[in-house]
Amino acid sequence: MAYAVVIYFDKISEQPILNAWRELEEKNISRALHNPGIRPHITLAIYNSLNCIECEKEIRQYAVNSNLLYLSADHFGIFPHASPVIFIALSPNRDLINLHKRIHQILKNNVHGSWEMYQPGNWVPHLTLVRDIKKKNLSAVLEICMKIKLPLELRITQIGIVCFKPVKQLFEINLKAQ
Repeated sequence: MAYAVVIYFDKISEQPILNAWRELEEKNISRALHNPGIRPHITLAIYNSLNCIECEKEIRQYAVNSNLLYLSADHFGIFPHASPVIFIALSPNRDLINLHKRIHQILKNNVHGSWEMYQPGNWVPHLTLVRDIKKKNLSAVLEICMKIKLPLELRITQIGIVCFKPVKQLFEINLKAQ
């Protein structure tokens, strides 16, 4: 089982993503992300194992002193794996990069097996729309995803940890309102 540190959006920000997920599911193209275990999110880190109690303490302490974060997502992208991943790319700003680095710093003594692609210096800030899709469905998926109006302004309100497979929310903590 692996663990992901994720940030979540407010309800208004996540609605266009949820709409795309619903349409993909209704058309039987993809249901990989539209399930009760996960909301639209940005993954900051993935670890093979972690001390959940200590990580929650560290994240809670960080979150109560952290303001809401505002991001802009401005273009679509594809990770061209055997089963492509379609995402919305974020315009990285100083606040996002600092949050990413800080999460890795505060958790380093309570985690093992950090996934390289999420480590500082390697991470591509993105919001996954669809993963594990069949190449034959690529154009239909893109047509649906492109209904999301860009740039998409995102208000980050929470941080949490999920474990996966299966996906299960372990905790989520509100960031401090400004």
